[in-house]
Amino acid sequence: MLTALLILFMIALGLFYFQNIMLFTQVYLLLPELLVIYAGLHHPLTVAVSLAVFIGLLQDSYAITPLGSHILAALLVVAVARGAKSSFLLQHPLPQILVAALALFLENLGLLFILLVVGLRETWFGEPVSSRFLEILATAALTPLCFTLFKGIEHLAHRWRKKSLLTR
Repeated sequence: MLTALLILFMIALGLFYFQNIMLFTQVYLLLPELLVIYAGLHHPLTVAVSLAVFIGLLQDSYAITPLGSHILAALLVVAVARGAKSSFLLQHPLPQILVAALALFLENLGLLFILLVVGLRETWFGEPVSSRFLEILATAALTPLCFTLFKGIEHLAHRWRKKSLLTR
């Protein structure tokens, strides 16, 4: 379990830097949130919650929102993923896309609610709602591809770890 958590943390760091440094000015996809959904569907609850807190803390440190707002929103994503966890979601792309869209929509609603309670309404409404909606749809459409990528990276890391343990 610790190995899976470390692998997911490394993937999360890579996605976070890729999203916020390389894609930020052109494209805004919610790739770290897809990793949280993947962890919520495929890993134990402790791994999913740890990853959600890690990604939420990364996003809180990068954004101008109060500390803890992205953590709570990421935990909401884990709750949606765990609530939708069943065997058919792991096999077919359409239910994966629907669950991702629902989780991302609820995450944005939760973040909006937190910002409204704190009094930072202008940070949310600085961009049009239609662009947020398109970000959610575009990210949800990438869900099957990203899930396959995450599963492949985990498989390679576990294979590499087994191979390195056997050569010792």
